[in-house]
Amino acid sequence: MIKALIDTYFARHYGQRRVVEIDESHTTDSRFDLKEVGGAIIVEAGNGYASFGNEPQRDIAVLDYEGYIDKYAGTKFHEKRLKCDCILESEDGQTIILDEITSSGKGMENLTEPIVGKKEYPGGKFEKVEQQLLVSLQTLNDVPEIAAHFASQTKRVCLCSYKLYTFDELELIGNPVSVFSRGQVEAERQAGEDGVIISSPPIESLGFEYRRISHNYTYAI
Repeated sequence: MIKALIDTYFARHYGQRRVVEIDESHTTDSRFDLKEVGGAIIVEAGNGYASFGNEPQRDIAVLDYEGYIDKYAGTKFHEKRLKCDCILESEDGQTIILDEITSSGKGMENLTEPIVGKKEYPGGKFEKVEQQLLVSLQTLNDVPEIAAHFASQTKRVCLCSYKLYTFDELELIGNPVSVFSRGQVEAERQAGEDGVIISSPPIESLGFEYRRISHNYTYAI
């Protein structure tokens, strides 16, 4: 499993003397959510920011990747390094998911509103999420033992999970201004539990798909 590989090879590959382990939790629930509370934690279905379906019920490991990278705080390796929230892995070795959770209280457009500052993201939160997932994937995949483990998985996904706090699907569809939002809602409805697949050549070049899903839907692991 990937926890053992990260604990054994990650720091060695990057020349880090600090000995740290990645935190991991497990669930066998058929449905569960993830919530960000000082790291991604497993909560009851419907009570978090990202929803997952686990049928048939398998043991699912959730690894706090962001918390792990932050354990290297104060090192050049950690400085300005983008990271996703967590990694999900099924016990049968068939599925690996890198997940980044984001949210908005101002509707879908807020997720694409440009971010300005020291690091700019013209495509807004969605662009930043994609970069966080890509850099996390690259960082992990550069470790040969982890790359080999990734290659052995059948389902490899970088997932953007998002929650809209003021989301009203019917109102949104009826809003003639929200062209992007209406298209996104319709795409989500058609994709359902698989999430909407988004073209991302850099992620795809590393053997992963990039998908995006709203908290209104349950992503099938």
